[in-house]
Amino acid sequence: MQKKKLIQVKNLKKYFSIGNGQTLKAVDDVSFDIYQGETLGLVGESGCGKSTTGRTVIGLYQPTAGEIILDGQNVHKSSPADRRKLTSKMQMIFQDPYASLNPRMNVTEIISEGMALNGLYKNNRMKRVIELLEMVGLHKEHANRFPHEFSGGQRQRIGIARALAVNPDFIIADEPISALDVSVQAQVVNLMKNLQREQKLTYLFIAHDLAMVKHISDRIGVMYLGNLVEMTASEKLYESPKHPYTQALLSAIPMPDPDLEQNRERIILEGDVPSPVNPPSGCVFRTRCSVAKEVCAHVKPAWKEVAPSHFAACHLYE
Repeated sequence: MQKKKLIQVKNLKKYFSIGNGQTLKAVDDVSFDIYQGETLGLVGESGCGKSTTGRTVIGLYQPTAGEIILDGQNVHKSSPADRRKLTSKMQMIFQDPYASLNPRMNVTEIISEGMALNGLYKNNRMKRVIELLEMVGLHKEHANRFPHEFSGGQRQRIGIARALAVNPDFIIADEPISALDVSVQAQVVNLMKNLQREQKLTYLFIAHDLAMVKHISDRIGVMYLGNLVEMTASEKLYESPKHPYTQALLSAIPMPDPDLEQNRERIILEGDVPSPVNPPSGCVFRTRCSVAKEVCAHVKPAWKEVAPSHFAACHLYE
C-alpha cells in the first residue's frame, strides 16, 4: 500500500542578506517528502544548511522561495487561523537542552505553555504534564523544579515532553543528541523511537553523527552547501553510497573491527568547504571532488533516480 506523504518540501530556498549586497544561500532549491510514520535523517557537515532547512520547514524562518505542504495544506499560504492549527501539528526538539529551556520557568510551566497557547487540556493540564513527564522517563516530583536542577539528558527529555504537549503529528529533531554525553545519546534516541511507535509520530532527524542517524532513520538525505546531493533508504546509503561526497563522509566513520579499520581506505577531501555566499558554478561539490569532470564546472547536476528508490545529483550518473 502506498504510504501517505505527510510533509512535502518543494524547491525550498532560504537566503540571508549579509550586507554589502551579498546573499548567503543557506538552503538552495531543496525538495523532499516525508511519509507518515517514518524518520527521515538529514546529514552533512557543519554549515551545510540542514538546521536552516528544519527551521524553515517549521516556520522559524520565512522561506525565500518554495513550498512546505503539511497533510495537503500549504503552511505559508494558509490563513492565520489555519496556519496556527497547522504549525501546532509540527513541533521541534532543539539542539542545546541548556539554551532551549527558559531558566525562569519551572517544568510544569515549560511543558504546559504550548497547551495554554492552543487552548488544550484546560481542566486537567497538570494531569497531562505528569503523564508527559512519565512518558519521557521522568517523575511527577520533577514538575516543580527548574531547568538548572537537571542534567543535560534530563533537560532534553523535558524538551521532548514539551514538543509532545500539543499532540503533534510531525517533530523536527535538530541535532537533539549532539550536546549530550555519549552514554546518554543512545537512551534519548531509543526514547524517541519508542515514542514514535506509541504516538504514531513522523520525524525529521537532523544530525552529523552518521552512525546514530543510521540507527533511527528509515531514509537518509545528504546535504552539501545548501543542496541535497543524495537520498535513499538508510541501509542502502551505507551499503552503496553513490555521490562522491557521501562516500567521503561514510569513509570517516570508525569501524569497531580493528583489522577492518586498519586496512580500509579513507577518502580525504581536499580543500575547504566553499562559502555559501559565493558557491561554485555547476556542481557545488566539484572543487573538492576527485572525480570531477569538465561538465561539473558548468552544469548543475539534475536530481535523478540512479538506482531503484536511490536519488542523487551527480554527473557520474548521466
